[in-house]
Amino acid sequence: MLVLALESSTSSAKALLYDNEKGIVGAVQKTYGALNQEGRTDTEGVYELTAALGKQLARGREIAAVALCGTWHGLSVLSENMLPVTPTFSWNFTDTAPVCDEILKDGQMTERFYENTGCMPHNTYPRHVLTYLKNQGFPLAGKRMATQGGYNFFRLTGEFLETCCTQSGSGLLNLQKLDYDDFVLDYLGIRREQLGTLCSYKDVRPLTKEGAEMLGIRPGIPVVPAHADGALNQVGSYANRKGVMTMSVGTSGAIRMTAERPVLPKGHQLWCYRGVDHYISGAAVAGACSCIDWFVKKFLGGKADYDTLEAGQIPGKKVPVFLPFILGERCPGWRGERRGGFRYVDGTHTVFDFYRAVQMGVLFNLYQCYETLCRENGAPEEILVSGGIGNSARWIQMAADIFGHDILVADFPSASCMGAAALALHAAGVLKNIDEFKADYESARPVNCRQENRMYYLEHYERYLTAYKEDKQ
Repeated sequence: MLVLALESSTSSAKALLYDNEKGIVGAVQKTYGALNQEGRTDTEGVYELTAALGKQLARGREIAAVALCGTWHGLSVLSENMLPVTPTFSWNFTDTAPVCDEILKDGQMTERFYENTGCMPHNTYPRHVLTYLKNQGFPLAGKRMATQGGYNFFRLTGEFLETCCTQSGSGLLNLQKLDYDDFVLDYLGIRREQLGTLCSYKDVRPLTKEGAEMLGIRPGIPVVPAHADGALNQVGSYANRKGVMTMSVGTSGAIRMTAERPVLPKGHQLWCYRGVDHYISGAAVAGACSCIDWFVKKFLGGKADYDTLEAGQIPGKKVPVFLPFILGERCPGWRGERRGGFRYVDGTHTVFDFYRAVQMGVLFNLYQCYETLCRENGAPEEILVSGGIGNSARWIQMAADIFGHDILVADFPSASCMGAAALALHAAGVLKNIDEFKADYESARPVNCRQENRMYYLEHYERYLTAYKEDKQ
């Protein structure tokens, strides 16, 4: 039986065709290109591109169900007739930082935002886009507000539904009540009726004739409302289980663990969202492969031989500290104004040392969050790693050594799309329990921690923490 997964991520559209007996039948991906401008994407254009990729894979085939994947952090304003009147603003739209800075001056308000929603006042969260727009003189009365995934679902089914999962990452959902938060709505000056009806993966709707034409398949089949990529990553990685941590190191980075209740540390170092059917405790960093790309562009003219950069590194040499905040800080400090760069540089350092420092700095930022994650949730028994980091055996080994833990590296192309495929199989009646979806989990390759190298990294980590604490920018 074939199912189709469609994903609109932060920077690209993806489609995956999955057979419950054969596995992945086809997968395509295309970056947004001109549809993506400085944290803003063309809402209708992204939908059309995502649907076109789905049609490329599924046209004329017998598809049993479709499931959608979106992001936790994106919001578009629509007309009353559900026509986009703004782009979709994503986590990397930083113009909302002054709005968040004002909230952070009020300790009680900051605490209430965090305790109610699991989301700190930070430009990551699109709820602050609404205040930003109002400050720009944009009227919100009579408008609707949708995530990209919610908009895609509307275009395919004609119904405006949003999952609790996706809306929890918008900063609009009360984690305890699993309903829109009254305090947040009052603060923003909007009403529930302006937002999509909250639902779960069990609230499927039939594909309309118009939606079927966009995908090239028959109408009437069930469509699963959009869930966030980070939550679906847990399902697709067979990590929606206690004691398992996923670590994604792509353009940005994240670590996540499934939890049975909201996890909200006193220091606010972590976020907490609703997953597909559990809570997810985690942390996100803005600087990951984005820092690698920045280094290559600024220092190497946009061209790099990564194998040479890694092979030129001298074992045991003390290298500079790199603070990976070129896009500001998300976790653990939530300082959007913080900026990164190199510290403790001397005349012996080479381009190889700087590159190694960038790789280490990204992982140190994640490890800094990991220490809190372990304190709040317990140390993981298993760590599954995915993303662009998997293209570098040395960087993967560095991760195992820094975290002091054996890890498994996922080889399947998109765990989030695989998670969506699991929901589609459930909608089609093939899969009774989504937590049993293992897909290619067995093919994940192990990388063992080399304890003999760990002391070297821990010494550099202490220097990183010193630089982090000294940094006042």
